[in-house]
Amino acid sequence: MILVRHHNEGQLKPYFYFALEEYILNEKLKNGETYFFTWEIHGVVIGKNQVIENEVNLDFLRENNIDVYRRPTGGGCVYADHRNTMFSIITKKTNKNFSFKTYLSKIIDSMKLLNVHIEFSGRNDLLFDGKKISGNAFLQNKHGMLMHGTFLYDCDLETMVRAITPSDEKLVSKGVDSVRSRVTNLKPYLSGMSQEQLIKHFENTLTNETYELTDEEIAKVKEMAKKYESKDWIYKKQPPHTKTLKKRIKGGLMEVMIDLHDGLIENFKILGDFFDTNPLERFEKNFIGKEFTKKTIDQIFENNDIDDYILDIDKNEFKSFLYEGVIVDE
Repeated sequence: MILVRHHNEGQLKPYFYFALEEYILNEKLKNGETYFFTWEIHGVVIGKNQVIENEVNLDFLRENNIDVYRRPTGGGCVYADHRNTMFSIITKKTNKNFSFKTYLSKIIDSMKLLNVHIEFSGRNDLLFDGKKISGNAFLQNKHGMLMHGTFLYDCDLETMVRAITPSDEKLVSKGVDSVRSRVTNLKPYLSGMSQEQLIKHFENTLTNETYELTDEEIAKVKEMAKKYESKDWIYKKQPPHTKTLKKRIKGGLMEVMIDLHDGLIENFKILGDFFDTNPLERFEKNFIGKEFTKKTIDQIFENNDIDDYILDIDKNEFKSFLYEGVIVDE
């Protein structure tokens, strides 16, 4: 394999690496070549087909300044910190039947040299002593295949659980114990090897050639990375989904169902045990085709009085209730 270097190893945001993968896959890859590099992140990375609110604890992330990223591959949500190593493998497609096993076996063989015996499990995981230490995702196009994954060195498992599970404290406590029974870090089994030494070991055993990006290529990748950094990519390019808000406020129990597609509201419905004084459809239609942001809510409330439609409701309280469902604002 060919090791990729770019002078900023371990110091860049994930969107740079997503763009680097795209650049190598679409513009550098030749027949018979396979590229490899490692990277580090601190944050939550969700799959391209996932709805953010279903996968992460947004309140915890905001309180702890943990960023959310959306990768271009499918699969599940992962949390990683600087004590977790990420790796990417980009190669030409050799046949229709892609298998993670072909490439993960190289990781397994590399770890055997350290007397650490890892097993392949399921579709895309690596296990040590029956516990997960690596999960992987992939995509393919006409140019080739990309596979990238995690490699747990000394990740903070409690923060991992709090970041990617609901905020209920009982669930979190049980979740930490559950994760510890299924996931493990490799640091205790590496005879004092540092994370930097482990990365170097991978580079020495998995690669036999180095490709160093030029300054021009780095500039190009950084420009490409702007797509993955954008709020549109992270928050709006979600699969079609329904957001449900429910709360008892002045006027009654309110339940709002919002159908969203590419960040735009396709349907907006207010339900509950309140008393309506005018047809609610007149108010609800103002949201159709708009982005679900605080700015949108403010604009609609400037020109429409919700208390014209629902008995005894407090306009500002209802507006704050809708705010609670906004995950990003501009």
